[in-house]
Amino acid sequence: MAQQYDNTVKYIMFEHADEFAKFVLGDVNVKVLANLESEQATLKAHRTDCTMRVQFPDEIAILHTEVQTHTSGKPIWLRLAGYNGFLNHAHEMNVYCNVLYLHPNAGRNDTGLYEYGRGTDYEFKLRYKVIRLADFEGEAILEMQAPGLLPFTPLMKPPAGMHPERWLERCLDEIGTSRTDEVTRHHLFEAAGVLGGLIHDPRRIRHFLPEEIMLESAFVQLYMEEARDEGRDEGRMEAMTDAILALLGTQFHPDAVQALKPTLVEIKDLQHLQQLHLAAARSESLEAFMQNLGK
Repeated sequence: MAQQYDNTVKYIMFEHADEFAKFVLGDVNVKVLANLESEQATLKAHRTDCTMRVQFPDEIAILHTEVQTHTSGKPIWLRLAGYNGFLNHAHEMNVYCNVLYLHPNAGRNDTGLYEYGRGTDYEFKLRYKVIRLADFEGEAILEMQAPGLLPFTPLMKPPAGMHPERWLERCLDEIGTSRTDEVTRHHLFEAAGVLGGLIHDPRRIRHFLPEEIMLESAFVQLYMEEARDEGRDEGRMEAMTDAILALLGTQFHPDAVQALKPTLVEIKDLQHLQQLHLAAARSESLEAFMQNLGK
């Protein structure tokens, strides 16, 4: 499911490259010269990264952006170090790396810095830009009137006091009145529908999307079906996590047990959680359970 979000974002990046580059860099004096990929951009295309050649007033450089739905897998700083070295070698120019976090809980502990060294002889440092959509004031992005950024706004902060559902409707309304052609608006609606599903109920998204999008877009229909299935799985995983914590809480100190909740919540494998539930019932100490948790 995460690939659907990644592919959607990468499509937006390439189809609205100038708008996206200005947003990422916070610099209006930049122009995208080329998307450094050979395949055609579509909503369904699979990409491993997003790389552009951009023109600043004083240099031509590489802009590289990685998309993270959640914080998981191999540490992002390791991946960026690899991409940075490869791109620097391949294109022989400066590389500016970014990581774009989609979910509000993702990237909270990412400092944007990877460095190591040994004495005074060895030093490596990579500083990259961390972009968490949840940190942006969504209304300010709407006011920019940049159509390519509109699909991201449902994941941004709504105005103070505005209900999230009303904010979702507001963002989709803005797409409907954007100064673009009908095909572009169609794609923007599709992208906003998919990305909005990260934090909004897919059923409400279906309600707010124009009827013709729901009728014509096989992509959105497939996403909605997968979102419902994923929602059921998430409900089961949440229930299993609560069961593990409740079982441990009857045996060990409640505060120590609750400290494990963030780690358990990050586990997205129902079978793994079921195994941990069995381990919780058999563990003679919290330390013994934690050993199973670390495996």
